[in-house]
Amino acid sequence: MESRQACRAAGIGVVAVSEHTGPPRLHRALPLLASRLVVSLGPPIDVRYGDHTRRVPAVVTGLMRPGTATPSLTLLPDQPMVYVELSPLAAQRLTGVPVGEVDAGGLDADLLLPWLRDLREELADSPAGLRAPLMRRRLLDRLARTSPPDVSPYAIEALRIIRAGHGGVSVEDVARQVHLSPRRLRQVMGSAVGVGPKFASRVARLAAAAHRAGQGAESWAQIAAESAYHDQSHLVRDFRDLMRTTPSGWLAEEGRNLQGPPRPAPRSSSHDH
Repeated sequence: MESRQACRAAGIGVVAVSEHTGPPRLHRALPLLASRLVVSLGPPIDVRYGDHTRRVPAVVTGLMRPGTATPSLTLLPDQPMVYVELSPLAAQRLTGVPVGEVDAGGLDADLLLPWLRDLREELADSPAGLRAPLMRRRLLDRLARTSPPDVSPYAIEALRIIRAGHGGVSVEDVARQVHLSPRRLRQVMGSAVGVGPKFASRVARLAAAAHRAGQGAESWAQIAAESAYHDQSHLVRDFRDLMRTTPSGWLAEEGRNLQGPPRPAPRSSSHDH
């Protein structure tokens, strides 16, 4: 099986390598229904989540929790970073920590993954263009040595449906597709992954809107309409609640890192302030 296909089957999503240039700046992690492994190949990472900041060489994060905005990192000059998106199941297989016990603030990856120190040195010694394939191979090797964790298949399937539907599938429809009542679905997801279907849908919807903005759009109103929001004000509220910024504020921070050719920023309206 081709490497990327094998990664997808194992729960390894996007693997990205970057190196910030210029003065230190803030980077807000996009809300995702996924875990992340973030590894610095230079100075330790400053991770801020809620009212706390920690400095670690690498961090493995889980799903967001209601009431706390997405974590942020301080990117430093000449600090190569490797980002890996992991399914919650893959993260639990690697770390041994139940999905519901790791929030978006994350845990010190070096404490959970003792082999990561050697891998970080191997990555640092490799040319930049070979780091992502190397990370994929090493993670596949590690996952091949583990067994599937005991996590409710209903909760995992519900997360898949919510993510695939970009947050636009109603709780009742998600429950019907996994053959549970809405009340039972909320109980199962809360116990297994730490969030309920309604909040998970908010996260998926905002992730879809941010992805749409990266592709280019005429206005935030258009993005809201195409991302299952009631209107632009609804989109702005979710940006403020989940990321502590506005849509245009986020794009100004992250515009240089968006994938694809440069495009004009979506137009703002009086709602976006």
